[in-house]
Amino acid sequence: MTTAGASRTAPYGTWKSSITAEMAAAQRISTGVEDVLLDNVTGKVYYGQLRPDEEGRSVIVDAITNRDLFGKGWDARTRVHEYGGAAAIVHNGVLFFSHFGDNRVYKVELSQTDTISPNAITPKSNTLRFADFTVHPSHTNLLVATAEDHTNPHPSKVLNYLVVIDSNFGTVTKLVDGADFYCCARFSPDGKHISWQQWNFPEFPWQSSQVHVASVTVSVTGQLSLSTSLRVAGSHERVVAQDPSWTSDNSLHFVTDVSGYCNPWTFTFDPSDFTKGVSAAISFRALKEEFGIPQWWLNRHGSGAIDEHHIAFLAFRNTPSPVLYVTDIRNGSFVEVPTPYSNIQYLHGDGKGKVVALGQPPDRVLELFELTLNVDEQPILSPLVSSESAAVLPPGDISYPQFLTLQLSPDDRPCYVTYLPPKHENYDGGLPDETPPVVVWVHGGPFNMEPVFFSLSRQFWTNRGWAYIDVHYGGSTGFGRAYRETLHDKWGLLDIQDSQQTVVELGRLGLVDPKRACICGESAGGYSTLQAATSLPDFFAAGAALYGVSDMKKLCDVLHKFEFYFGDRLMGGPYEEIPDVWKERSPIYHADQIQMPLLVLQGTLDPVVPAQQMIDMVNAIKKRGGKSELLLFEGEGHGFRKIDTIRRQLIKQLEFFSEAIGVKNDA
Repeated sequence: MTTAGASRTAPYGTWKSSITAEMAAAQRISTGVEDVLLDNVTGKVYYGQLRPDEEGRSVIVDAITNRDLFGKGWDARTRVHEYGGAAAIVHNGVLFFSHFGDNRVYKVELSQTDTISPNAITPKSNTLRFADFTVHPSHTNLLVATAEDHTNPHPSKVLNYLVVIDSNFGTVTKLVDGADFYCCARFSPDGKHISWQQWNFPEFPWQSSQVHVASVTVSVTGQLSLSTSLRVAGSHERVVAQDPSWTSDNSLHFVTDVSGYCNPWTFTFDPSDFTKGVSAAISFRALKEEFGIPQWWLNRHGSGAIDEHHIAFLAFRNTPSPVLYVTDIRNGSFVEVPTPYSNIQYLHGDGKGKVVALGQPPDRVLELFELTLNVDEQPILSPLVSSESAAVLPPGDISYPQFLTLQLSPDDRPCYVTYLPPKHENYDGGLPDETPPVVVWVHGGPFNMEPVFFSLSRQFWTNRGWAYIDVHYGGSTGFGRAYRETLHDKWGLLDIQDSQQTVVELGRLGLVDPKRACICGESAGGYSTLQAATSLPDFFAAGAALYGVSDMKKLCDVLHKFEFYFGDRLMGGPYEEIPDVWKERSPIYHADQIQMPLLVLQGTLDPVVPAQQMIDMVNAIKKRGGKSELLLFEGEGHGFRKIDTIRRQLIKQLEFFSEAIGVKNDA
């Protein structure tokens, strides 16, 4: 690098950077926080940490002392709904968690001072999985959990229901069943009621789901039962209700998109008969902001009770970077809390004065923080743990995200984009009249969003003189129901159109060079990359598909229960009814149309995208004289987990994209 103050110009894409592929790979998987846990009784905070160097296990850690809550060999993970999440809970100094090795639930008394040995509280089973626990506030041996029963492993036959686990006797008793999916069971603070979220095939939780509440009775023999169940919000037809939880005065709150955007609501109980209670919006007017996060994972809660009157909410205001609100349910006011974070996750409140969460700033790694109120009920934000927050780049090297709303041709629809400009402390820019090449990242899901956080994998590009954009194409989460539903029937079409038109519009604004745009993505984003290669053969300068879906029929043949009806919704109908549409949108059948240079990055053990399928595609491209390269990673599946894999992927992608636009740079 040149010395400080010796700024100069050089062609975009050729800047010399100190950010190595090794650094980017290590950051991606070294300190992965997977959950934040708050003991509502003691107020202590814990977090779940992914440890790739320990065979990928997840460990529950005391946030203050950094003490592991169990020893080696234990793994707090679950595969309920396959995406997992919410594998543990801590209540009054007792940890309950689902162990990935055998799917049993274990109990740990955290007051133990010797070597902690978890004790199983569910029977051995080859078919049952558990997650998303809630502990009865007075009968603390009783937990309610979401259970998943794989007695019949076919996705349409896998069963989900709520169960009661008695940790004293090691028994599991079915509590609520009948719906296809359940999550978010939560006891009221007095233990007299329980709420939960449920939905049915063929819907997804962001399309149609319901919040229910029921009365709870615990007999003199310790048996828990429910009565007088009531649906308080949501429907089976295009209304979402989700993320139910309670304030300390036993009031229920949740979010629902009956207005077209998920907004906060409360359910007011009738003292004489709770079935006569009333649901109402907290705000006096519908807010065009998306509160809460769809239940892809079971622990992505977007709200937390601070006390009996105040609730913290996350909301997305036409950007993928959430706003933090404190809401006073007495008067319907919403106070925005300024934060240094571009992303906030895992919101949890104890109802006794504080909320904790994980904050991710745009210029450093991450930190746990807490939100409290002062005597004037004004919010106070304080870092709780900031050991990972030290800056890893000089300020002049950090590219900060810019959020853009573009009106795209031909129908003037909005599209939401995160733009990171080229940035290097020793370079003022490119050559005269030059605009930068751009990496176009298409997120996965496809009903998802690309969160905004400090990523060395992105700074790796911007520090070398590339622009980097995340395209939140039609169908992305966080922008209201109508925007999300635009992808229905149009996957493989709309995502590609929005990506192309975003590049065109940013080129018109002078922010990127459309002739040097390189598209890439993983899984569903890899599918979009392959679709762009077949349907827009000469628009992008190059593409990189990371374990990209290439055959829609074969994809849907291996989908798990949660995603079982993905193809029907996204293609416009079942394969049996419209096979031509499914084939038309399967890139594997159109390899002969691919002209742009295509890099394929693939794991040898991928159960969703067979490696041989991608080998055949690359060979077909080469056979007709096209440029394509395949990089196979031994032992990797559908998603790369190894540091060396990610390092090699970045190095190869930089080499491939640089060659495609006619520049040279080293990783």
